[in-house]
Amino acid sequence: MRNIQRMSIWFVTLGLAVPAVQADSEVNGYLAGGLEHDSNVTVDELNASSDQSDEAWVFDAGLEGILKPTEALNLTLGYDLSGRRYHNLDRFDQDIHLLSADLSYDFDPVTLGASYHYSYATLDSDRFLDFRRTSLYLGSLIGENVYLLASVQDKSKDFNEGTARDSDIRGGSFDAFFFFNQARSNLVFGVDLDDEDARSDAYDNQLLRLRVALVHRFTVGGQDSRFRLGWRYEDQEYDEVVITEEDNRPLNDFLTRDLAERTSQRVDKARVVEASWRLGLNEVFSLEPTLSYGHYTSTIDSADYDRFVAGVSLRAGF
Repeated sequence: MRNIQRMSIWFVTLGLAVPAVQADSEVNGYLAGGLEHDSNVTVDELNASSDQSDEAWVFDAGLEGILKPTEALNLTLGYDLSGRRYHNLDRFDQDIHLLSADLSYDFDPVTLGASYHYSYATLDSDRFLDFRRTSLYLGSLIGENVYLLASVQDKSKDFNEGTARDSDIRGGSFDAFFFFNQARSNLVFGVDLDDEDARSDAYDNQLLRLRVALVHRFTVGGQDSRFRLGWRYEDQEYDEVVITEEDNRPLNDFLTRDLAERTSQRVDKARVVEASWRLGLNEVFSLEPTLSYGHYTSTIDSADYDRFVAGVSLRAGF
């Protein structure tokens, strides 16, 4: 929390100096609310699936301020709040508060930037998880239609109850954006790598995530609309190996087959497909249907399940 306070003071100080250089600025915001059906209500951070379906009221709101002290320097500050209120499984009710700050400079042909994200989540109205992420990134436009973005990240997770899952994470990501159709469409390929060091060795793991997304913008009835189709694959391998004894059969390190039968390592995999459509109704309101299907496999039962989520919300932007 002290880090956030120091960053806020720094950003405010920068903001007080802005009038001297006649900076450009703008403020954007949105409000959204709707209904969602979840075939298997889940808390992803705990690998806890209820094996029950339910409907939930969902809401989302955000405010973003953009400040440009110079043409090349860009500062963005944001706050977002999202939540779910289930009809029957209220112990899974969630809220997520997110504060973000991003500072970048365009050196042409590359952009160098740094960002900070802090979020805290509640579960059943109780504080549940604090998450922090600091990133350094480098982006560059290649030609007219390709944009490359690479970043390194330092992250941490702090759970309110118990410390076994608390962790420090070192990560990196790479994204390639391909624009076409006069820049109204783009295809994104991304990869993420995380090395998570938890307080308990049982939760130490390495994560590989692959991402693909197609975004298309078009006009319906004179209003802007957007369609997004995404797919991601995750492979999360945990460090801890458990050796189990079998009755009347000693362990022999020289017998590979025997050793393989007696050891087990936790591996979680996920394959998720998501689709969303933002249908513009007028200059302020849009209707947003969403669909997603996830197939999650794991060597432990609590993280082995399928999940289908469908929802629709009404969004107002300003």
